[in-house]
Amino acid sequence: MHEGVLRTSYDWVDGERRTAVSVEAFVSRADARLAVVNLVLLPHDSGTVTLSFPLRPRPAPQRLALAKLEHTEPDWTLAKVWYPGHVKIETRGATAGEAWLAGRTEGRGTPVVLSARVGWPAGQKPVSVRPVISDSGVALDVTFRASPNVPVTVYKYVGLARSRAAASAATRAAMAAGYDATLETHRAAWRRLWQTDVVVEGDAELQRVLHAMQFYLLASVREGMSESIPPMGLSTAGYYGHVFWDADTWMFPALLVLHPGVARSMVMFRHRALPAAERNARTNGYRGAMYPWESDELGEETTPKFAWQNALYENHITGDVALAQWQYYLATGDSAWLARYGEPVLRATARFWASRATFNAAKQRYDITHIVSVDEGLIGIGNDTYTNAIARKNLELAALAARRVGRAPDPEWARVAAGLYIPYDSAGQYHPTYEGAPEEKRGSVVPLLAYPLGLPMSEAAKRNDVQSAIRLMIKEGGGAMMTETLYPVIAAELGERALIDTLLPLSYEGHVRPPFYALAETPRNDAVNFLTGAGGFLQQVIYGYTGLRLTDAGLRSVFRPVLPSRITKLVLRHVSVRGKTYDILVEGDSARFIPR
Repeated sequence: MHEGVLRTSYDWVDGERRTAVSVEAFVSRADARLAVVNLVLLPHDSGTVTLSFPLRPRPAPQRLALAKLEHTEPDWTLAKVWYPGHVKIETRGATAGEAWLAGRTEGRGTPVVLSARVGWPAGQKPVSVRPVISDSGVALDVTFRASPNVPVTVYKYVGLARSRAAASAATRAAMAAGYDATLETHRAAWRRLWQTDVVVEGDAELQRVLHAMQFYLLASVREGMSESIPPMGLSTAGYYGHVFWDADTWMFPALLVLHPGVARSMVMFRHRALPAAERNARTNGYRGAMYPWESDELGEETTPKFAWQNALYENHITGDVALAQWQYYLATGDSAWLARYGEPVLRATARFWASRATFNAAKQRYDITHIVSVDEGLIGIGNDTYTNAIARKNLELAALAARRVGRAPDPEWARVAAGLYIPYDSAGQYHPTYEGAPEEKRGSVVPLLAYPLGLPMSEAAKRNDVQSAIRLMIKEGGGAMMTETLYPVIAAELGERALIDTLLPLSYEGHVRPPFYALAETPRNDAVNFLTGAGGFLQQVIYGYTGLRLTDAGLRSVFRPVLPSRITKLVLRHVSVRGKTYDILVEGDSARFIPR
């Protein structure tokens, strides 16, 4: 994982003939358009060997009518529900130098072109290179003369882009540079990323898990783009590759202080999608921008019909998007970025909440009614506590951002924010999940009020909220690797090392799948690779154990650090905050910023 290269080897046996095969493959970190395979054969016999290097489109999946289906069926497997997108091939071609396929994605019609070239080391000449064009795809068939124990090495360069010219240029440049140089630029790019790391001492297995989590997140997004991360990253078709609040609330904060340039791509995606969010708000009768519950690559709402209530009413996503924009500004201090990109998103989302909230004249307050809670089984409720809290925060941050960039905030924002009802049981000193929720509905959501929202509350309320959620988790068993990953952050705020020790294994161990530390969405399924959980767990370490928070002054120690007993030392290495780089060393109950 350190260099992003997959290596495998095996023996190919054909009767009495045996050939050793080794493969080295990577998707270039240095060139987003390029993937490379290095194939080495070591034959034990002489003769000729023909290798076929194909480009084949995926077969069209058996699709469900997601825009029409109102119910799922109990016997549906994940494979039936979550299938990959499909590219319909329009043209294809092959010469002795290059094979290519060109088509468009079904649905949005995004152009996709694949180019493939084949090379070999100097001094190793093929007998022939034969281009193949067929109904199933295209290929380059390369024939070599083989001698016993003399390796045959072949390089396959594949380019992926929106145009044939760009895809072809990627493979042509890699061929010209040669395999070794192309590999080295890729490895160097990964080495630069790994200058930043989360390092723990005292638990080697946990260190391997942390490295895997960082790798999988970094492998799913890159700097210089305006794209975000689906819950399963790029590894599977889970959740159809749509972007949820998982990206903004769970993954983004983990990447933000480690790799702000990479994290920038995620907030830039939401800015790029702002016009689509504004159309969505108008469609649903609101002002401003209503971000979709499930976003496609264009920012359009793509929630399946059977979950359409989430698209209409799980509105906290809009506030989650806004909070991430502000967090990026706090981490970078980039006022120019805020003025051009962040503030327009904050302004548009605040306008949404001002139109979504309704004034309750009888109680002289603002309510938000008919909501799907973060606890998604709660449908059609009023004054969901998390939703109202993130709405208030969005309104307050929009006003603050407006003043920072020299704009006058809409006075309605302050009026709605001040009057927005946040349910609280003063007798029991806890936050109910929603207004009027019975005692048995005290669930997993309300600890999010303390972190990441930072809602002002007493220590007693914070403790009661998290302890209630923990009791539910222990009673029902772990669910999706989401809220449970952040409970230790709140335990750390409370200074409860023993509680952290209890929660740490519960928050990740049941989700880890061998041999490469992929994460299952829940302990009871193998829906991998659940990067939402990776982001949440990394936040536990980066912000929880350290006591660090993003403030108006940047990244600062706000709470006393509390390390789990398993960890003797924690180092956030090469962390970038507001243009300066630090190692943040946590030992005992102190955190030190060491300039690099």
